[in-house]
Amino acid sequence: MAQDAPSQTTAAAETDAPAYGDILVTAQRREERIQDIPIAITALGGDQLSSAGMVSLDSIAPRVPSVYFGSFGALRPQLYIRGIGTRSFDPGSESSVGVFADEVYLGRSSGSFGSLKDIERVEVLRGPQGTLYGRNTIGGAINVITKAPTATFEAVAEAGISNFDGWEVFGAAGGPITSNGTIQFRVAGWHTERDGYVTNLATGTKFQGVDNTGGRIRLAIEPTDGWRIDLTGEYLHDGDKAGFGGINQGTGRTAGGAPANPGSVFFASPARLPNLIRPESLRAGFLNFDPTLDRDSYSGVARVEGDLGFATLTSISAYKKLKVRDSRDLDGSSLDTLSQIGIERSNQYTQELRLTSNPDGATSFDGKLDWIIGAFYYKDKSSRDDIFRVGVDSAPRVAFAGAQVPPVASTPATDIVSANYNIKSYAIFGQATIHFTDALELTLGGRYTEDKKRIAFVDTTTDALPIIAAGFSVNVDRKYTSFDPRAVLSYKISPDLSVYASYSTGFKSGGFQYAPFNAAAAGTVFAPEDIKTYEIGVKSDWLDRRLRVNLSAFHYDYANLQVSRIIDTASGPQTLITNAAGSKVDGVELEVSMHPSDNLDFGFNYGYLDAKYDNYVFNLGQNLTFDGTTLVRAPKHSISVNGEWRIPFGDNKVTLAASYSLLSDFFHEPGEGNPIYGSGIPLTAEEGYGLLDLRASVDFASNFRLTAYASNVLNTDYRRTVNALGATVVGFAGQPRIIGLRGTFTY
Repeated sequence: MAQDAPSQTTAAAETDAPAYGDILVTAQRREERIQDIPIAITALGGDQLSSAGMVSLDSIAPRVPSVYFGSFGALRPQLYIRGIGTRSFDPGSESSVGVFADEVYLGRSSGSFGSLKDIERVEVLRGPQGTLYGRNTIGGAINVITKAPTATFEAVAEAGISNFDGWEVFGAAGGPITSNGTIQFRVAGWHTERDGYVTNLATGTKFQGVDNTGGRIRLAIEPTDGWRIDLTGEYLHDGDKAGFGGINQGTGRTAGGAPANPGSVFFASPARLPNLIRPESLRAGFLNFDPTLDRDSYSGVARVEGDLGFATLTSISAYKKLKVRDSRDLDGSSLDTLSQIGIERSNQYTQELRLTSNPDGATSFDGKLDWIIGAFYYKDKSSRDDIFRVGVDSAPRVAFAGAQVPPVASTPATDIVSANYNIKSYAIFGQATIHFTDALELTLGGRYTEDKKRIAFVDTTTDALPIIAAGFSVNVDRKYTSFDPRAVLSYKISPDLSVYASYSTGFKSGGFQYAPFNAAAAGTVFAPEDIKTYEIGVKSDWLDRRLRVNLSAFHYDYANLQVSRIIDTASGPQTLITNAAGSKVDGVELEVSMHPSDNLDFGFNYGYLDAKYDNYVFNLGQNLTFDGTTLVRAPKHSISVNGEWRIPFGDNKVTLAASYSLLSDFFHEPGEGNPIYGSGIPLTAEEGYGLLDLRASVDFASNFRLTAYASNVLNTDYRRTVNALGATVVGFAGQPRIIGLRGTFTY
């Protein structure tokens, strides 16, 4: 149960007493105080999430050290922890940060990030989590825990409005169904809608907004003492207002210092460039294709948990179905050059079995040993079609038309890349903590994983000219295995001060290219990533637990880092994922929370990263490397500060809160913005920026809360990501100032 704001002072002498703002978490598959876990972890409770208006994972990222969240929209998230992440989104490659909902692994990134509604807490674990979480958690893991059925009836209703014609409604209720409480329920539903903040001036369509509908129902059954069955069903939908598109930014300077060419557009015919209409900002531009989005996600989870005396048996079975369709103008300009429609379907099934020792069980040896063993199975069957429309202003179409005898008017062409994926993964794992004394403990664990992957590519083209020179079909099979150990030594100097040192490895599966345009690219397979991590940390509470200071320092030794780039080829730019030979990451993270009084909170988080590529070739056949340059989306400094002041008056309460997050300069593409790596690379460098959020609320004695909020108060211009299409860069605007009012009634 989350404990967001204890109402009474707790004596520091009580070693099991929670500190102010403490949250009990299940990051290690058993309930523990966050300060007792020798891991770099940040947790946010449900009340903290809702009161601060954090309704998605991208709004959480600034509150956590060394975490970056960007995206091309709901289907293409870019989540990085400590400089480790991925821009890939198709079934052929997978995320470096695992996302889990109620302990269920969400394998497809295009369906992983939904609205955070009716949430108990969110846990962010930094660093490889290969032992207990497994595949593709090489950067870290995020646990989203939804609210469970309750033994007493409770309900909440919420409605709000915002600028950009935004409005939202949310409701949830739960409680017992039977008089003895052996059957309980919880149901929640919501709809959020807001016009986009980017406008296609050619059509007037606004996009990059919110259009989310969802519902969740949970049923808990306790058939006998010590046994519980928890059933969950969920539906999520995102519509067109949430469509994503970028605005063309042209190219930067060349290595020779030639002036920038603002008219250069991806794949465009030079003869068409005089017709280009330059955008005034990233929030408005003339596009020939409106972005669209249609995502439906269905999921069902059955969790069975039983007390066997010596241990607790847990079975989690889950099924998730995903259907998505989106489209966008790829070059982000007024020219009819290249647009794309993506259609993806996925069916995912997971099964996990665990045995977790009971503290008072016979196999715990009077509390001297905590252990967990388990097995995991994952299956994903997916298909994806990418339909590319090569327009009349593109260089290939204009050249083709001019080469005819006699010359003819340019016409569009269509190229289609279709792929079918079949992924199976098996794992067994175990972890044990030996309590040598009340102060000293050693944790040892390991996980063996086996991935089997198969893909079938079929590419077609209407005239064998534009971007696919000839139709082809390619079938590829791969098998990957890994054993990932973990060792942690921790020592509790006092009840409120502990230190730890850990060593762990991580594994991210290899995979296949996204939308290859020729058979050679389709057959190019990238290898798995491997990481060795060394970390030391301090966790401490001071001043009767009113001051918390947590510090961690780490070193990563990375092999075969998977990097997605769009490079120029003879037939035009081509997305290609390759393995950087290695990289090194060093960092320090500091988390401070202060509670000077029962009604006043302050927080400060700082992350320092020194993340460099090591022996990474720029392009085969060229004497140029990325050696010593900074990893993408790894700002050297990330800072967040926040404060909350609760002012009682009578039976009511006023709350004033502010948060400010700051990122130093970082890079969306390898090369640190240096034009020697391409004329568009300078435009992929992102200047540091800060975002200020404000909130004021009134809690009335009648269980009603009225909240006014403003995010990005200073209306800072920034890019949430870029798409570097060869020499041309398309920028995606970050969210501008959002102002809203929300009313919440609880029962």
